Amino acid sequence: MANMKDSELLNICKRESYQAASYVESEVLEEREDAMERYLGESYGDEVAGQSQIVMRDTLETVEWAMPSLLKPFISSDDMVSYLPEGPEDEEFAQQATDLANHVFYKDNNGFLILNTFFKDALLSKMGTVKTNWIETEKSITKTLTGISAEQFYMTVQMEDTEIDAYTAYDAMGQDIDDAAEYEFSAPPAFYDVTYTRNVTKGRIEVMPVPPEEFFMSSDAADPDNATFLEHKANKTKSELISLGYDKKIVNDLPTNTNSDSTGEAQTRTGTTQAVINEHADKTMLEITVHESYIYADTNDDGVAEWTKVTWAEDKVLDRETVDSQPFSCITPIPVPHRAYGLSLADLVADLSRIRTTLMRQTLNSLYLANNPEREVDVNKIVDMDDFLVTRSGGIKRVEQIGASREISHPFVGKESFAMMDGLDSISAKRTGISDITPAIDANVLANETATASNNNLATRNQRMEMIARIFAETGIKHMFRRILNLLVENQDQPRTIKLRNQWVEMDASQWNPEMDVSIEVGLGHGNRDQQVGHLNNILMWQKEILASGGMNMVTPKHVYNTMERMLSTIGFKSAERFLSDPGDGPLQQPEQENPQDGLIQAQMQIEQGKAQASLQKAQMDNETKQEQNKLSHHAAMQKLELEAEANDIKREAIVASMNETAAKIRSDEAKAASDLEAKAQIELMKANNSINNQRQDLT
Repeated sequence: MANMKDSELLNICKRESYQAASYVESEVLEEREDAMERYLGESYGDEVAGQSQIVMRDTLETVEWAMPSLLKPFISSDDMVSYLPEGPEDEEFAQQATDLANHVFYKDNNGFLILNTFFKDALLSKMGTVKTNWIETEKSITKTLTGISAEQFYMTVQMEDTEIDAYTAYDAMGQDIDDAAEYEFSAPPAFYDVTYTRNVTKGRIEVMPVPPEEFFMSSDAADPDNATFLEHKANKTKSELISLGYDKKIVNDLPTNTNSDSTGEAQTRTGTTQAVINEHADKTMLEITVHESYIYADTNDDGVAEWTKVTWAEDKVLDRETVDSQPFSCITPIPVPHRAYGLSLADLVADLSRIRTTLMRQTLNSLYLANNPEREVDVNKIVDMDDFLVTRSGGIKRVEQIGASREISHPFVGKESFAMMDGLDSISAKRTGISDITPAIDANVLANETATASNNNLATRNQRMEMIARIFAETGIKHMFRRILNLLVENQDQPRTIKLRNQWVEMDASQWNPEMDVSIEVGLGHGNRDQQVGHLNNILMWQKEILASGGMNMVTPKHVYNTMERMLSTIGFKSAERFLSDPGDGPLQQPEQENPQDGLIQAQMQIEQGKAQASLQKAQMDNETKQEQNKLSHHAAMQKLELEAEANDIKREAIVASMNETAAKIRSDEAKAASDLEAKAQIELMKANNSINNQRQDLT
């Protein structure tokens, strides 16, 4: 059987690509650009200078209010999806496949950001798309080894994908050996210094969100999964294409783009006002439009259509290969039967946003006029018209006659506008299920509402979000994880070891069944969180009652563990390991039957133990009473001693005071006697001096 020629295949791809692009540009593109402009708050283009130019952000508010409600069910547990075994032989591998697939999505790829972009594209642009492929990257590692043995040297030389850059051989004395190749293992010991480069090829699964303007499908497709043509059209630099392995000469001969954004949708998303011109000083950085097309057709003339991947640019097929399936997973929030592109949340509020913008502009214009009204003037009685063109506090208006100017009254009409906008909010809430009371209920409402009625109202508001989340789960998310499983089985030819629940686990995906079904665990369809916890608590009580009756071949400890694990997950804990240990799948361990005689003996022993304990308690009480009496006697004796010590202290202080008084009196008497003696001595001395002086006078 002859394969279809490249030229024929290229013509088919060109025709399908043109039809798909024409359909998008005529039916979808304008609405997507308008939704993005409303999300970014861009002007409508009918603004009037000097009047309000506000743009209401209903699209942004609706999308951003919806995002947390949609993301939370998918990221609240460790395993977003689980694989269900097709037969008994798959039981062993189903859990391993679940663990590895979730690890690939969240760890090897940034799962949260992928979901965020995936969902937001759908809410804004009608359809969100991700592409899941197996990619291989080659990395060169250069190492230098010194002082290795001859055996280690030759093992290094023989390693696959290894190139020896330089080496030096020397003997045990450090003498260089000229011809290392002739050095035999039986010769005296030799050592080597070697520098080598090893090319390591590593494969992994890449999950990549595709911008809306880069994805196309056959125009007659009613469902992305049933389309016969799908395409990712992106701009790649010449350098990128050459690094991907395409022939350098062919790439350099391809014409480059003059405009990197032919539709202008990317320009709208980035908010730029200038078109992106493909100009660069480095010619290898010039961009080429590359089509990665997946066409479902009979390309090998066997009478059966199959998926063929065709990579082409301009008039050149760069690569073609037959593949098992197409890599695109698509979601749309509000599917329209028998139509690929459904409705976005932006579509639901587009007209309401336009009306609210008009009403708000008119309300503000009315407020401006009410606060700063217009004036009518008699130009013949005005000194200077410029006085009336500028309004300022304390300003002067010069007129030739009082009354030459007066205000024109404009009543404020905001009350009517606000009532109208409240009505528009109600319409928006009915269309989207989103309002400012969706995440929380006013306390005044709760005061007049039973818990059941409150939960029912909240559940009703959340129905639309739950519906969208279920649609996402059953379409794009399920397709993406089926694709991940198939790629793991097809391409991971070596066991992989990853860390799960604090343990290293080795997994060999080549042994798994790629046809295992995918179950999405998004926690939907069972009421709000409080209701779910209440239901799970009831289930747990039933399980406990059945276990108390022996299990009845219905409930095992594993079932109880599963219920409690789900309760913790619903509450918001990602892992139950910090709270519970997995009991395994074994049955409930029944306690051994006791011998009745053993029971009597045990009862008698308990009676004797009770008596002994009572005697011991009585002895302890008597001992405690005696100790208390001794404490009281000791306390009384100590108090008596303290009183006697205090009395002695008082007597001692009195004696000391008396002794001090006597000593003071003695010192006083002694001082007086000494003073008297000194006075007498002075008198006698004076008398003696007088007598001597008299005698001297008599002699003279």
